[in-house]
Amino acid sequence: MVNKGRLFLFFLGLMLVGAFLRIYRINSFGLYGDEKQSILIAVANTNYGGMSDLLLPPATFTPSDFWKSRGIKSWIDADIRGDISGNSLVHDMSLKLFSFLFGKSDGALRSVSVLFSLMTLWLLFYWARKLRPHQEAWPLAILLLAVLEPFFVIYSQQARNYTTSIFFTTASNYFFWNLIIKGDKSDFKSKDLFGWILTSLFALFSTYLTALVLVGQFVYLIFLSKTGWYNWKKLAIGSLGFLAPLFAWMYWGPGQYAYEFQKDSGSQYLNYLKSHGPILGWIEESNATNLIRKSIYILSDSFFLTNDLYNRHGYKIGFILLVSFFVLILTFISKIKEKSEKNFYFFGLIQIILPIIFLVLAAINAGTTTGFFLRYASFSIPFGIFISVGVVDYLMKQNVWIKSLSILFVIIQAYFLIFQIKPLYTDSRQKYTFSSNRSINPYPIIANKIIKSYEPGDTVLYPSKLNNFLNAKNLKNRLADVSDAQLVNLYLDGTFNFIQKIDTAYKDSVILKKANGQKLLIFDFEKGKYRY
Repeated sequence: MVNKGRLFLFFLGLMLVGAFLRIYRINSFGLYGDEKQSILIAVANTNYGGMSDLLLPPATFTPSDFWKSRGIKSWIDADIRGDISGNSLVHDMSLKLFSFLFGKSDGALRSVSVLFSLMTLWLLFYWARKLRPHQEAWPLAILLLAVLEPFFVIYSQQARNYTTSIFFTTASNYFFWNLIIKGDKSDFKSKDLFGWILTSLFALFSTYLTALVLVGQFVYLIFLSKTGWYNWKKLAIGSLGFLAPLFAWMYWGPGQYAYEFQKDSGSQYLNYLKSHGPILGWIEESNATNLIRKSIYILSDSFFLTNDLYNRHGYKIGFILLVSFFVLILTFISKIKEKSEKNFYFFGLIQIILPIIFLVLAAINAGTTTGFFLRYASFSIPFGIFISVGVVDYLMKQNVWIKSLSILFVIIQAYFLIFQIKPLYTDSRQKYTFSSNRSINPYPIIANKIIKSYEPGDTVLYPSKLNNFLNAKNLKNRLADVSDAQLVNLYLDGTFNFIQKIDTAYKDSVILKKANGQKLLIFDFEKGKYRY
């Protein structure tokens, strides 16, 4: 018998721990490159490096010019240019709402990711309760692993779309499972059908890669489900609710440039690889060795029990342990008598393996592994949690020696995974990101110094440090880098009329040129040290 009061207290305690892990020091380190792109699109309706017609020298401009309404076309243009790679309509609109409600501090904007991560924790607990309504330990174990999942915690402190897409894909899978679990029965619940349509739509507009989740759903539907023709018709008609908007977006909207963007960026990475050689961990050739290593990394990190084993013991041992774990998974599933429970785990395996197959094929096509990271398959992690808890539950029912060794391994694994999170709070070298050794965001500091020091007749001079190491087409003929000017103006109110311009003579110094010609140093980026 489930003690609901006790269950709620444990649930609340774990949610508070999850919130603490995701919020602690969230405002301590400045925005890094990709976050800047997301926030400029969402808050200022421009791209990182955009607005060149206004900002490029010798033109002068003011915060009032920067914030002047440029209409829906400006927003559409920004979204067109940033509709890939961690940006998305749903996440950008959430950022815009949070900036309006809570301001533009790093913590306020990153809290969008915290919100969706916490919603994912709640959803996994709720789903686990639905799957095993008469058990207390099961849903709490699911929640505990989700609370401690390093990927969930680390990406909760980034103003990017990954926790958004994880939540909506998990919700889509939840509603889908509710719809097909009854097999050939025709008692579809309208709320589940509507929930599936809505969350699938939001998932697709969180990142296009979430289409793989929907493909996985239909793979399961075709090969494993016993759903009858009546339900097939309902699902087919319902799918128009998210496929039609997606088609319109891809054909007439910003999505029409997605393939072109991917093709262009792919060629840039490949050309860099051929000209300069690999950057380990980022730009590498998509040969068999690298593809196998990347696949081991993503598959291993999808499960609590194998997470980071390849890193601690080497890829050869990691591969052997991963294969052994999959044998254990299949053994565990084969022992399940309830057909629906068995199919649930097969459904999870489809959702985990399918994105990796896609990433392998995409890497082969591109010639590089620059798109082969866990974040692009991260919406499979919730099923990795379900399977991990299922395997542990199975091992706890074995003899005392297996049970004891399993408990010891789980404790050791939890210890190592907690220490994966620790570098996040000091911005030391982190597993899933390239950011490290940041201090607080310099741009609000610069903006505040300008507000305090500016007098009529003064001019703010911004540096320009062009960086085009990938030889991008859109940067080849650029006269100056406008990004520092953009990011300072992000924190200046649109009512200010400070005269500003970009001076290409400066590479790292923000200067306040007084009316009498005197130049005061406002900030020095120290050769990019503070640009992140």
